[in-house]
Amino acid sequence: MVEVGYPSLEESQTATPVFSDSEIVELSNKYGTPIFLVDEETLVNRLNTLRRAYREYVGDVHVAYSMKANFNPSILQVFMRRGALFDITSVGELHFFTKSGGDVSRIIYTSVTEEENEFEKALKDGVRRFVVGSYNGLQNLVAAVNGSKKAVNVLIRINPEVAVKAVVRSACRNSKFGVPYSNGKKDSAPTLLKTILAEPLMSFEGFHFHLGSQIEDISCYVGALDRLEGFIERMKKQHPNLSVKIIDIGGGTPVFYGTPVPSPDEIGRIVSKRLNLFVERIGEKVTLVVESGRFLSTEASVLVTRVVNSKIYADQKFIYVDAGFHLLLDAALLHQSYPQYVLPRSFEDDSVKVKLAGRLCDSYDIFPLSQASDLKGADLGKIIVFQNVGAYSLVFGMPFHCQTKPPVFMRRLNGQFDLIRPAQKIEELYEEEGGALLQPQPSDYSQS
Repeated sequence: MVEVGYPSLEESQTATPVFSDSEIVELSNKYGTPIFLVDEETLVNRLNTLRRAYREYVGDVHVAYSMKANFNPSILQVFMRRGALFDITSVGELHFFTKSGGDVSRIIYTSVTEEENEFEKALKDGVRRFVVGSYNGLQNLVAAVNGSKKAVNVLIRINPEVAVKAVVRSACRNSKFGVPYSNGKKDSAPTLLKTILAEPLMSFEGFHFHLGSQIEDISCYVGALDRLEGFIERMKKQHPNLSVKIIDIGGGTPVFYGTPVPSPDEIGRIVSKRLNLFVERIGEKVTLVVESGRFLSTEASVLVTRVVNSKIYADQKFIYVDAGFHLLLDAALLHQSYPQYVLPRSFEDDSVKVKLAGRLCDSYDIFPLSQASDLKGADLGKIIVFQNVGAYSLVFGMPFHCQTKPPVFMRRLNGQFDLIRPAQKIEELYEEEGGALLQPQPSDYSQS
């Protein structure tokens, strides 16, 4: 076991603006608000940062982008051009990936429901690497594979059942994800492994686990690898020819929203040290896969809104913006605190407590404030910029109150802004919601 020696959390972390004040003001005046802005350079930098974080590992390292965080086709292409793998969870994501020009050999397909027709579709589209997390799901994959006569590589999704300190925990006991190392039942890693090894069209590749999102305590990775190493040693005794080629440690690399978090380098150094010992003991050359959706996409994007109303109530100042939690659903679901700031900037002290409210007729449409938020000078007509909104914003958008999707612009590496998602028109939303199916209604009365 590797002892986890913690440096102090990075106290100097800040939510640094990605776009200049002049760029934001110019775009918001030209196209209105709300709008999303995405920076290509930040996407590239985050990918390179995560790759460098595991430079001390003795084996090969691959970073996989988790599409569920943000599946905008232009964002997918940024990562495609730089050789990332892709964590895909549905045939819908697979469609977006292939339509955007993706190479299916770069896919790790990790379904939750693991239905046979889903696997058949993925096989037909050329996917050849799958992660399974249940016995029934594995049987569905076996049936699809045998029906297609296509050979595949398979990883087992395990639930290490270790203590995880994170905003969202995925590896706790009785989690919906993965199988335990052993519980004497068919939904266990030994049973899945034995089944895979017996299938002529299946090649066992390794193990996958995902501990959670926004991980605050790195020791959970060490604990998970400790348990996995012991399990592999036991399985090698039962299956002398067992070979482990891939260890996929999932995601969890945290993003700074206002509270200090472990850096990728801190996590990478500790995980690499433990993995180096791991591969030495099991005697295998193992490829490490690190998945990420939030870390790769979050800091690249901002939401630009405008203050459209305000009022003083008791000792509080309510600021109403033209956005709402329909654009940042995590603010309501998880009380996600996004850093915010005001344009034009104000440096005057404001003793009035500010509450930042959205436009929706819903009591939950109050945006939590981050420790990095600065709302000094917020008033009618001012711009409010929400930072670090690149993950789980566009994908959670909903038409509550008939709200249409705002446009999304990407600043390319050359500094040019390109439209990567047009604004939705109200008539388009009406038709999507069934309006196009309505027949003209006869009048209820007639005039004589």
